[in-house]
Amino acid sequence: MPVPELTLAQVREIARLRARHAGAEVRAHQRPWGVIVEVRRHGHVVEIERFDFDGATLHDQPIRLAA
Repeated sequence: MPVPELTLAQVREIARLRARHAGAEVRAHQRPWGVIVEVRRHGHVVEIERFDFDGATLHDQPIRLAA
């Protein structure tokens, strides 16, 4: 069974992630619907993006501080 591929726009977004977080570890986790890409620095996740095989890119959303 062939593995679905990311779109060119999604690959460019991953390149931008790497540029924004130079020197950080970038991990990709394949899921049935696409790929989750996480950027880790000093053992902590600093950014996550979801890339669907249908071409969608979903950015992480900021977590609001508790009041």
